[in-house]
Amino acid sequence: EVLRSDLCVCSKLWMADAAPGDVLEACERTLSETGLDYLDCFLVHWPVQWTKESKLVSPELGGQFAFEPVHTGRDLDALLATWRAMEALVDKGLVKGLGVSNFNLKQLTHLIEHARIKPALNEIELHPYLSQPTLVRFCEDQDIHIVAHSPLGKPGYKKAVDPCLLKDPVIVGLAAWLDKTPAQVALRWAVQKGWTPIPKSLTPQRIAANFDVVSWRLPKKAMEVIDSLNRGHRYTKPAWYPFDETEYPKDIELPKTQPEVIRGTVDPATGEYRNKFYRPGKVLHSDITIKPGILRNLATRAKDLLPASCLDAPNFLVTDDVCDRAFGGKVLAGLKAAGLQVEKVVIPSDEIDEAGVSGTEKYKTTAVLSRCYDEILGKGINKHSCIISMGGGVVNNICGMIAGTLYRGIGLVHITTTTMGMADAAIDFKQAVNHTLGKNLIGCYYPASNIIIDTEVLAHLAPRHILNGVAEALKHGLAQSAELTELIVKPFRERGVAAACADADVLSSIVKACIEYKVPTLIYYTSSDLNEMAPQYGHAVGHAVEYTSYHDGVTAPLLHGEAVSIGMCVSADIALVMGLCDEGCVRATYEACETVGLPVHVPATMDLEAVKAKMMYDKHFVKKPTMGLPTKLGKLHTLPTAEGPSFMIEVDADVIDAALMRNAARRDRQRLLGEKDLQAAALPSRPANLKSWTEEAFKAEEARPLTERLESKESGSPERPTVSTNAFGLKDGRDEPFSPILRRGYSSTTNLASEASEQPAAISVNGVELESAFFLKFIKSSEDLQAINDFRSGYMKFRQGEHKGADGEITDLSGGLSDEPTARPLPTLLCMCCN
Repeated sequence: EVLRSDLCVCSKLWMADAAPGDVLEACERTLSETGLDYLDCFLVHWPVQWTKESKLVSPELGGQFAFEPVHTGRDLDALLATWRAMEALVDKGLVKGLGVSNFNLKQLTHLIEHARIKPALNEIELHPYLSQPTLVRFCEDQDIHIVAHSPLGKPGYKKAVDPCLLKDPVIVGLAAWLDKTPAQVALRWAVQKGWTPIPKSLTPQRIAANFDVVSWRLPKKAMEVIDSLNRGHRYTKPAWYPFDETEYPKDIELPKTQPEVIRGTVDPATGEYRNKFYRPGKVLHSDITIKPGILRNLATRAKDLLPASCLDAPNFLVTDDVCDRAFGGKVLAGLKAAGLQVEKVVIPSDEIDEAGVSGTEKYKTTAVLSRCYDEILGKGINKHSCIISMGGGVVNNICGMIAGTLYRGIGLVHITTTTMGMADAAIDFKQAVNHTLGKNLIGCYYPASNIIIDTEVLAHLAPRHILNGVAEALKHGLAQSAELTELIVKPFRERGVAAACADADVLSSIVKACIEYKVPTLIYYTSSDLNEMAPQYGHAVGHAVEYTSYHDGVTAPLLHGEAVSIGMCVSADIALVMGLCDEGCVRATYEACETVGLPVHVPATMDLEAVKAKMMYDKHFVKKPTMGLPTKLGKLHTLPTAEGPSFMIEVDADVIDAALMRNAARRDRQRLLGEKDLQAAALPSRPANLKSWTEEAFKAEEARPLTERLESKESGSPERPTVSTNAFGLKDGRDEPFSPILRRGYSSTTNLASEASEQPAAISVNGVELESAFFLKFIKSSEDLQAINDFRSGYMKFRQGEHKGADGEITDLSGGLSDEPTARPLPTLLCMCCN
């Protein structure tokens, strides 16, 4: 006797019954026709809805229908409404479990996020020609069982142009070797994957054979060979459901289950732009809300934007000095007007820092983090408290560390106020502070529940800070999309840097576009290392340049985006040296960065060996620096590996040397000759002997123009015009837009206007500024370059009080400068520099 409890009976909701009001009637009709009291599982047949008048007109080829669609799977809210009506069937006891059929990742994700009952299974087309690895992996991570329909490739219904799975030489060969049928091999492959295949047959002999797939196994090698047959071929292509397989990248090699861009939506009622990022299978989810003026309306909006659990808990608004003066009082008042308990914590920042603009980077330290811990814990929190960060990327990162570590994780909301935060720093799960050995070396993964972007605040931002974030947006363009690159560069090219930076619509469009390209790299982070290399493009070099600019004592500190811009240009040079791209790609990279007003050259005062040394602390460094490298604008190079295409390219030290030399050659030709278009520079490509080439390139590209320059000075030729202000007419402590200066010790109370007319102090070598001496006098070979680097190192030790020898006498640090007429005893030299 077979008991009802021994059976698992499943049925499906037909598309014409998908309206929420029709679901109960459809289920009751199924129960009546089968004579059952309940169903074990009730599935949504397709993620579409037809009108009630739609009907079957012919049983041929699996069924021909006259139908009129209500929606075809893209209306996620309509799918959710149908699902909630299905959930009511469980509540009534008519159904024990629910499932779906032919749902894709986007539909499943929306359902899981908003539904009360998660689908127990997803029935999808699966066979060796269509293995859908990303969708399967997502379902497995979510404990959604996989049911494989058409596991034999629909031999009874396939079209003439369709390949025959059961005649595939691999399947046939394995069947002969194992003494099985091709169908049994295909079914055993699915069973061994952990799926439930449901083949269709009307022949008793074949039905019996299809059951004989449990008592034996395919060898591991056979499974791997069958896996390799995947060609993404669908046999089931109904007229009523357009499988959304078109939004794949046009110019980069992404996995075929990952979209290149995920568009946001605009709420028609409020005008708020919305997007989100998350990671399937992990508790990592952040919503993004963009609305100009939203900070002015916190009294009515705050409770919607913050986690519900924090509404009755003590919360903390963490900001920096500069941001506090601009917005702190109004934001705090708005939060309190909404009925929230909020205390304010202010971290230090400089109105004018070493880089000549307001900044918080030097306070992104464990010491400041510890002080915040002390203040917040001292005032009292609980597990429902929320940290509300208000500021740029530094503040967002510090607050991420606070929220991610206090009580092992409390609430976190970002109010990001800079283009850097809006385009990059806040749009991530990564939180970090700096260490004395490098940038972002101490951190964690922790999501903000919401990232709030009010583009009105950008009107308060200095132009250099605006470009700081534009650089991060441009990074995604250069690495992922030529189309995005053009969207960013075009307004700067057509209107100029100053006008583009002042246009709120331009900045808003750049921020939204950048988010839409970055979101897929976060959601699909584990599916391809592109999702690590694209957001880090230019950073392997850029981080080293940025860190060195703050710590070498002679270079003007660079903002993060400025250093990344330089890093992207050097990365393009690296790709050229390695033969991965052509000169056109390099030129396009430099031109894109220059057009938006970003620096493209390693500063002249910076020791290239120090940059290379700092690259060892990059998080992707194992035995060699590892980075993403371009093959053309908007596309990164891939390497074939056993796990699939890899975008992580190891780079030899000699290649980095050559690329840095190319960058320096461009810099010095542009500086000495006043060239805007460097196409005529004809920088050499990489020959076979790389080490000897770098020396020859250095001599060819440096010595000749330097000699010409010196001759023109001696003959009284007119000097080229110098640039006295940057593109915005701002006197930011630099004599050229991005030329290096000696670091100045600004305090948080320094007034920019009062300091604007002062010129930075310079290190003089016998009356000649060190910068001029470095390029115009001493450099004739790489040995002279090393001598100058040794001198700089010794000079910095002198400035730091390390100049005394064992006998207490001044140590002579001038050895190595071979030009006898200008060499003098070092004590005289140092007295000139230390007035």
